[in-house]
Amino acid sequence: MSSFRRAFWRYPLFQIPLMFLSLCLIAALLCWLLGLGRPKVAVAIALDLSTSTYGTQFNAPGTIMYQEVQAVQSYLAENAQLRNANQVQVLGFGGVVQSLTGNEFKTDSKQVSDELTQALQNPDLPQLVANNTTDINAAIQKGTEALSGVSDRCRELLLVTDGGANVSPNVVSNAVARKVKVNAIVVGADSPELKLTAFTTGGIYASGETSNLQRFFTERFFTRFNSNRQWIILWLGAAWIALMWTLTLIFDKFIFQGLFKLPMNLSGQLSLGNALFWSVLTPIIIWQIWKTLDLPFFSSC
Repeated sequence: MSSFRRAFWRYPLFQIPLMFLSLCLIAALLCWLLGLGRPKVAVAIALDLSTSTYGTQFNAPGTIMYQEVQAVQSYLAENAQLRNANQVQVLGFGGVVQSLTGNEFKTDSKQVSDELTQALQNPDLPQLVANNTTDINAAIQKGTEALSGVSDRCRELLLVTDGGANVSPNVVSNAVARKVKVNAIVVGADSPELKLTAFTTGGIYASGETSNLQRFFTERFFTRFNSNRQWIILWLGAAWIALMWTLTLIFDKFIFQGLFKLPMNLSGQLSLGNALFWSVLTPIIIWQIWKTLDLPFFSSC
């Protein structure tokens, strides 16, 4: 690089990256504050209503089933705060799958909550879902079919059960073909087959005690379904690259020439090399962060 004949901020090599830096920071700020880039989501929540989830009294306080319902209510409360709310339908299953909130997905969280409460008060519900057995395949299949009727939204099936079960490969293949992500929560023992199902379909898996159900629903699944973090990370990464190019002349003049007394040609090479280095490394770092956080980008879902 040649010596500076005017102030460094008057050079295009400083001005152009500075403009890109400003635009990237503004875009990241807008994504964070306004939630730009959040996907449109449809969620089918399948609750295990078999006898093992409540014992002798249906939906008794303190039982697994009761905690499942409270977790759904927490999810709906969070959903009500969204500008573009998720479309939600709640299913109950034992040996048979029944819709607990009508046959349509709805964005009105209060309506879904009221319909769920009303359905659970039906004394015939335990018999309607054949509560003496648990058919995970039927729950996944029914949820997949329901979500298949939803267009222009990401399709998420959130299944809650208190035990592991065999999952048919055909059911999993059908979910993949219809672009339905199967997310599973197992209360108690781990379930390798449900974990594999979640991994295969692009969903997430969690297992733990009943006390964790509400936290799983609101902090993990709701946050994941409605995340725009990939856009924030993308714009911050682009801002970092723009910053490195913005600092090129500053590094050249004040650091390498001024502080280290390097010759101009070597100083210029090091300054440009630094910007090129971060231009290559930053996308790799962003990609690794996306994979760690399980945040898709090329698909809006």
